[in-house]
Amino acid sequence: MKQRPLRAIAMALIVLAGAGCGTAAPSASPSPAPATFEEADAAVCSAFGSMLRAVGNPDTGAPSVLSKALDDAVAAGDPAAAERAAASMTSELETGRQQAAAAGRWPPAGPSAVAMDTLLVAFEAVITAKRAAAAHTPGAVDPQTAFAQAGGVEAWTAMLQAISTMPVPVGATRKSCPAFSGTP
Repeated sequence: MKQRPLRAIAMALIVLAGAGCGTAAPSASPSPAPATFEEADAAVCSAFGSMLRAVGNPDTGAPSVLSKALDDAVAAGDPAAAERAAASMTSELETGRQQAAAAGRWPPAGPSAVAMDTLLVAFEAVITAKRAAAAHTPGAVDPQTAFAQAGGVEAWTAMLQAISTMPVPVGATRKSCPAFSGTP
């Protein structure tokens, strides 16, 4: 008779374990198929264009309209205007990061995509530093320091190198990218 309580407990455990296994865990969504060279090339161009629209041309030092608005708000000490400009800039940089990720789906574009993403994140660090300056936040980091600390200097060089050496498959042609000439 003492075996009955043990069997009952064992059966209860089996039922509980089975109930926990009854619903299958959702499967991971499939990752997108690898991009083609053409898709990667277009996405790199688009990401570069997003950077130009958000911050301007780092080579020439020419600011974008959005970047100038943020700088003007910082100079005026206007946190509300700084927030508006920063939000627009950040949105544009996030669009660029999505494009960089899309480019990275084609494996040979991976180095370009990683460097571009790091660069865009570094520009977001600049935006954060400028927001803090506009709000007169004590101990705010200098924007150039924020850029350097986020790896922006190295990412810029790595990105340019990776883009220039990205292989073009036989039969494919690299399309003209207006963003590479400094105009988005």
